[in-house]
Amino acid sequence: MLKEIKSDIYHLMHPKMAFFLTSISKDGKPNVMTCAWATPVSEEPPIVIVCVSKEAHTARLIKETKEFGINIPTKELLKALWICGRSSGRDTDKFKMAGLKILPSRKIKPPLIEGCAGYIECRVKKIVEAGECYAFFGDVLTALAREEYLNRGLWSERAGIPLHLGGSRIVYFR
Repeated sequence: MLKEIKSDIYHLMHPKMAFFLTSISKDGKPNVMTCAWATPVSEEPPIVIVCVSKEAHTARLIKETKEFGINIPTKELLKALWICGRSSGRDTDKFKMAGLKILPSRKIKPPLIEGCAGYIECRVKKIVEAGECYAFFGDVLTALAREEYLNRGLWSERAGIPLHLGGSRIVYFR
């Protein structure tokens, strides 16, 4: 028997990779949030979409600076994912609170996060209003991955990539 889902339909499309989304203010203050709503939409040229609540501090910063970083964590950063997903960078230094160390990016102003398995640096190509979110289409300027976590170009189990199951549930890929 099929059950009609009336709310939280996005749960049917989970799990999704949980990652850190980094941004920066015009005056240079870095910001980080936990995110799971992202997907590649083109391989040639490489383009990704990241969806962020219109109310989020991160959305405002990305709209201002037109850049963002996707930081793909390992299971060692699971606690920091929780911390960065439960507060706003408007009034909190989440890097400090979560014990995250900044890694300079290569082609964008927002920083990256030290210790992640991979990174994608993006410049905003287009912003689309999507319900309560903004969908940020990002041209991929560079993508980097730690070789020790790859197996024939795919994530290996060793990386322990965190997965968002929906709601407040995050586990890691074993």
